[in-house]
Amino acid sequence: MVPLLALASFFVQREVGDTVAFDRVLREAQSARDAALRIQLNEETGVRGFTSTGDPQFLRPYVKARTHAAAAFRRLEVALEQAGVTDALALVEREQALNVRWLSQCAEPLIADPNRSARTLALQIGGKARVDEFRSVDRQLEARLGIVAAEADERSERAVSSILIVNAVALTSLILAAIGFAYTQSRAARRAFETRLLYENEKRIADALQEAFEQKSLPSLPGVGLHATYVPASSEARVGGDWYDAFELPDKRVLFSIGDVAGHGLEAAVVMNRGRQSIVAAALGEDDPAAVLARANRVLMLQNSRMVTAICGYLDPRSQEIVYATAGHPAPVMARPGAAAEFLPHAGLPLGLIEDPVYVAFRARVEAGSLLVLYTDGVLEYKRDLAAGQARLLEAAARALGSADPALEIQRYVFEGSAPTDDVAILAISFAYGPGGEI
Repeated sequence: MVPLLALASFFVQREVGDTVAFDRVLREAQSARDAALRIQLNEETGVRGFTSTGDPQFLRPYVKARTHAAAAFRRLEVALEQAGVTDALALVEREQALNVRWLSQCAEPLIADPNRSARTLALQIGGKARVDEFRSVDRQLEARLGIVAAEADERSERAVSSILIVNAVALTSLILAAIGFAYTQSRAARRAFETRLLYENEKRIADALQEAFEQKSLPSLPGVGLHATYVPASSEARVGGDWYDAFELPDKRVLFSIGDVAGHGLEAAVVMNRGRQSIVAAALGEDDPAAVLARANRVLMLQNSRMVTAICGYLDPRSQEIVYATAGHPAPVMARPGAAAEFLPHAGLPLGLIEDPVYVAFRARVEAGSLLVLYTDGVLEYKRDLAAGQARLLEAAARALGSADPALEIQRYVFEGSAPTDDVAILAISFAYGPGGEI
């Protein structure tokens, strides 16, 4: 019986060891896939910022991403080969081909034409289509890795079951030998069980973080209405990196912010919280939103975080003025009664990208019945046409004037009852005169 138990122990431990090693390789493949996607998004962000502002410093994320692109795709191919997922290599080849097409057909022509000629819009729309196709291939690759992970989980469960069976036989046949054997096998079982639950635990933590980070309530002020919506992407049950925030300061001003972290999952949720809390902490000691963003950027650079786009600003009900600064984020929208809604000025690189970027504070006067709309890029990208998305948002903002909940009204008008394909956050601030003429 003892030789039989020893042989069973050998095969079971080998199965557990193989399962643990494979899960480690699979996590590397998932990490490499995320890195390749981030390369493409950073390239797009740099070119989009340069095209919008004409400022060459916006090309820094593009140049940085280009230097790491080849290594990122190669790392992904090696990881897939090590994991034995060779059928997914064709998806990586498609991503590389899409990246090359995006560079040659969209990025390079846009960079070469800084004066924003008549064909700029067509190039941007074509670039958006290439990036959307890249995202689609990335989702296929992620789904393939998910299937492989599920198969690995089944093998892990079988290994755990085998350990329990062998332990039971050992305990009934040879008490003294079973004591040492059970100790060894229980450690192996725990390793296999922890590996199998790694992804599930990460998702539960991310979901809990997202719920904890969500804005529970917005300030209630005379003559000022604050409304917000947050809608997660429908295509994936993953936590996102969008946020909105607003609260009243001791001097009666209102600090507001909104932001977006590239990607999903636990890391995106953690970076989102870092960016949000860094802005809040900096705002308590600063009056200039540009200085707030600069301080938040230093914090994120020290932590080597992902890129974060954001807007932060102050609303002063007494002066009827808004002062704000942006960091790579889509421009705010101002809608006024009797006038067309318009995009407000914006400039500045995303947070966590380079050391000591320059941020600029902008000022805007508010009028009775006006509406300020802040949003994340999922609002503009819903139709996969940036120009159409911008026009739809301006129409929605104008229609939302005087609405009881303008944020919800904008969401309904933009998405027309459909679920978004990316996380969406909208923060709408409305203004009305009080009895004494003040806002």
